[in-house]
Amino acid sequence: MLKTLRPGVRRFARNARGNVAILFGLAIIPILLGVGAAVDYGRALIVRERMSSAADAAALAIGSWTDLSNAELKTKAQQYFDANYSGAAFGTAGKLNVSFQGDDILVNVTGSVPTTFMQLANINSLDVGASAVVTKRQRNIELALVLDTTGSMDSNGKMDALQAAAKKMVQNLFHDKSTSDTLKVAVVPFAAAVNVGTDNEDADWIDKNAKSDVAYEDFKKGVKVFDLIDDMRGQKWSGCVREREGDGYELTDATPSTGTPASLFAPYFAPDEPDSDHAGYSSYSNSYIDDGDCGESHSWNRTPDKCQRYTGKYKNAKVRTGSGHHGYSSAEGPDWNCPDTAVTPLTDTQGKVISAIETLSPKGSTVIPAGLLWGWRVLSPTEPFTEGEPYDNEDWIKAIVLLTDGQNSVNGGTWNHNKSAYNAFGYASEGHLGSTSGYGAEDELNTKTAEVCDAIKAKGILIFTIGFQVTDSTTISLLKNCATKPDMYYNSPSNSQLASIFQDIAQGLSDLRIAQ
Repeated sequence: MLKTLRPGVRRFARNARGNVAILFGLAIIPILLGVGAAVDYGRALIVRERMSSAADAAALAIGSWTDLSNAELKTKAQQYFDANYSGAAFGTAGKLNVSFQGDDILVNVTGSVPTTFMQLANINSLDVGASAVVTKRQRNIELALVLDTTGSMDSNGKMDALQAAAKKMVQNLFHDKSTSDTLKVAVVPFAAAVNVGTDNEDADWIDKNAKSDVAYEDFKKGVKVFDLIDDMRGQKWSGCVREREGDGYELTDATPSTGTPASLFAPYFAPDEPDSDHAGYSSYSNSYIDDGDCGESHSWNRTPDKCQRYTGKYKNAKVRTGSGHHGYSSAEGPDWNCPDTAVTPLTDTQGKVISAIETLSPKGSTVIPAGLLWGWRVLSPTEPFTEGEPYDNEDWIKAIVLLTDGQNSVNGGTWNHNKSAYNAFGYASEGHLGSTSGYGAEDELNTKTAEVCDAIKAKGILIFTIGFQVTDSTTISLLKNCATKPDMYYNSPSNSQLASIFQDIAQGLSDLRIAQ
């Protein structure tokens, strides 16, 4: 019997297939637990990442609210967390724990993720958590409001809507305080030019002695604008200036220097345009003085260009208005297309900013690059305005809000020898607006606008843009590309929407104050 069993036992012992099956059966459970644990832990990591993102969003959000109590901030934090947490399908999050330690805001949250495979080892859930810390250190803001005050803003209540929305924004940024240690605001009204203020008449950066080519290009070399103004009765310099020309000056914030004429700003003086053209009829919009003989004894020498450049007519002359003579009814004189309201440089006083907004007055045509350039210059730390902090001061954020209700327009290709309306870049016939024919002048202004936007952003200045009831697709695209980021461009097709846009920008600026 034993002899019969012994060969069978030996065969069983030698059967490797049976041994492997037993060993594999014994090993499969820990293998499955290992793979399952990896899956469960992976899901936990996803939940933790989502919780962390939501906690960051909550901390940053409440860090920008400076006028709420701690209890209110905790409520806001929970609302922001709930809105941003999307991990409910994998796990649950508990309530936020928000604490305040000096200037720091600490946000903590914990939760759990139910397991699937790890339940085989009696592990039914995994604990996860996330935290965020925001330093509520106020970064200071220098803000330039570059606001369109052209004639079209006088229609459909647009100016009233702008003033109300801008004032509310300023009040919110100042937190209803009369002054601020962390905020400075400038107001830059623009039309076809920018008014820098008559109190700068004696500033070194004003080209009062006509040293630059721009200062006398509308007359002849040696003619000083201030002399022409003095010659006229009841006339004073409006405060507007021409834009500079030449590489390194025209589209820059380069510091003006008395030793470099091209760097100076020529006073704005729209010439008296001819009473009539060579055909005997008027096609000019700003004829405000009788040409007389234009300094020519023979009528055949009295060309429109000679009559316009003739300076003898300003002696004892007064700007004429009224209907019935060579377009005087629409003439405005040397200040044509110049805003009545001057730039308000950066100030930490809310009342000055509010007053500047309240005095905005619609007038003139649209030259966007002129407004942007002076918005840049009021933020610049060097002359013409010196209230701005150095560009490398990390405690300050510099920003521009640009609002316009229309496209660049200087009436290019008009039927007279100037080929455009007078503006900060002069007449198109002088070559500062592309072709001297005047056609394509608006395209050239669009190009200048884009170049100025890029130069401003290269300095680290943020740009918010608002198209206020703008329908021109080219201008919409221009404003979108000008903004620092796509979501910093706004379209306001109606007056009622403008207030919420300004409020959104104000909140965005407040968010930027928080250093994470």
